Amino acid sequence: MRVRAILLAATLVLEPLSAQAADLVVWWDKAFYPEEDAALAELARAFETKTGLKAEFVRHDNWETPEEIEPAIAAGRPPDFLFGYSTPTQGQFERWAAEGRLVDLADTLGGFVDVFDKDILDLSTAANGRTGRRGLYALPMGRDTNHIHVWLSLLERAGFRREDIPTEWEPFWSFWCDRVQPAVRKALGRQDVWAVGAPMSARITDTGRGMAQFVYAYTEVWPTATGPILLRDPAARTALVKGLAGYTALWRKGCTPPDSLGWTNRGNNEAFLAQRIVMTVNSSLSIPNALKATRPDDYYRNAITIDWPKDAFGRPEHVDGNYYQAAVFKDGGHTEAAKQLVHFLVADGWLETYLTRAGDRLLPPSRRMLEEPFWLDPRDPHRLQSAVQVLSQPHVWGPYGLDREEAVRAEREGPLFGFSTAVHRVAVDGLTPEQAADEAIAQVKQLLGE
Repeated sequence: MRVRAILLAATLVLEPLSAQAADLVVWWDKAFYPEEDAALAELARAFETKTGLKAEFVRHDNWETPEEIEPAIAAGRPPDFLFGYSTPTQGQFERWAAEGRLVDLADTLGGFVDVFDKDILDLSTAANGRTGRRGLYALPMGRDTNHIHVWLSLLERAGFRREDIPTEWEPFWSFWCDRVQPAVRKALGRQDVWAVGAPMSARITDTGRGMAQFVYAYTEVWPTATGPILLRDPAARTALVKGLAGYTALWRKGCTPPDSLGWTNRGNNEAFLAQRIVMTVNSSLSIPNALKATRPDDYYRNAITIDWPKDAFGRPEHVDGNYYQAAVFKDGGHTEAAKQLVHFLVADGWLETYLTRAGDRLLPPSRRMLEEPFWLDPRDPHRLQSAVQVLSQPHVWGPYGLDREEAVRAEREGPLFGFSTAVHRVAVDGLTPEQAADEAIAQVKQLLGE
């Protein structure tokens, strides 16, 4: 039985379903911040006022949605509208489109489709296996970018300034391990503080995305948007080996906490907020935003979000990023109501409004939206830094070394945990970076049947 929760907030009260049946069912992942709940409540109230339609919001934790959605589809009872942080993946979206399960949103968006950037529109377009035609089967909802967060207050206790942080790749990481960690421990009189929060767990995205930054840094030539071909180009293996060696050196040198071997995706957040670590990498602004309401001095003065160092070849570092999409299911039973929600989000501007009021968990999926004053407000150091990073740095939107077709094929066969598992194998099982890299490449080959 699927878990249901009707969204309740001070700004919105939906009538019980027994009193009035919903006009559409929306799956929308649970919030990380109270601001997300309040923003969604405002959106739902405005949608009801505009259309007269009642929406039932089913809220799963983001790790539950992948477990719940496939059985719902198989039973012929999918939601009308699905938006999650882990689902739909690119592979699910393309498979559902091929199976003819999704609604083409091109006519619903009409001229408003130009709001979105071309790259995410390309990723939102797929072939319908029943008609053979390509269509816009996903709605772009947001994106994220990998950040570096630093406790400026701890850095200064160690005797350093922001200006002292190196901008070259290897000196940057040596600075934290070799200079900041011993200095901050001496200044605090404690040994239970570490320079870097680097997850070493297998099968979590934070490990993989942190590790990816090291692989990108050692990629000399970028023949495609996702780098050299992983399965056939020796340059991809070289970058993977060097990236594994560099990332796991943080573990070998003892400058990430011992418990980072078992962290979940919340592990580095919790360690940073407790000031057990001086700096960490994270793929959203969830860390500083946890400080904003209750610890404003920490948000505005003591914690900073900084630029990435240059890569190992002295160029701007490629930054790991994700796009997030929503889908409308034909079998939900309320297609026209769901299309009204899509039109309301885009044509009426409520997607942009939601993103500006939801605590900055996601950035807009559009350069046009991102260049608005809210995102470029110089009074907010973290949000401004995040927006400028997306606008100015090269990004990698997809698995390293795999083209779109390969990535989707691999995902259909099983979870692709290559980077995070490889890190764990080096840190815990004692494999060399070369051995772990070859094992990760072999896993991809197996998933692709090559």
